[in-house]
Amino acid sequence: MGLKGGKLPIPEDFDIQSYFRCTACWRGYVMKYKFTNDRLILDGMLVNAKKPPEINGVEPITAKETGNSIFDYCYQNLNLKAEFTGTVLLAKDFIQQMYVHMGFQRPMAFGTVVEIQVENGNITEIRDLSKKMEEERQINIYKGAQPRSNSNKDIEDWIKNTFSLEY
Repeated sequence: MGLKGGKLPIPEDFDIQSYFRCTACWRGYVMKYKFTNDRLILDGMLVNAKKPPEINGVEPITAKETGNSIFDYCYQNLNLKAEFTGTVLLAKDFIQQMYVHMGFQRPMAFGTVVEIQVENGNITEIRDLSKKMEEERQINIYKGAQPRSNSNKDIEDWIKNTFSLEY
């Protein structure tokens, strides 16, 4: 849902040149991460690429084998520690009445929001921000739901922020 700090692994980190096939995924890849045993793990990857290599002893399987028609290849069970340092914001329990048809949904639009501090792939702190998001909703439920004004700068800034994972 959101990131602050370093960058998470991407296909290029594994010498994979991804390409986009459709507007549903401009980057041409989806990375799957999980938190387990106090670590941030790169668990899987869907990617459009020509002959991607083995990663951490795992060979990619073709889309035909997984039934996925958007991506060429799939990596499963990579179990690779992500050497990320920063914070990750996770959210669930979306409040449907707060839906904004543009980019990523605002953190305050979720009933459960958790911030996880990570250093070199190790979880160092977990903070529950759910109550803070509830308070934000009480103050101004529309905060961030639209540009501040109709000026080109405010509209451009809002679009940039709405499509950013930074928080």
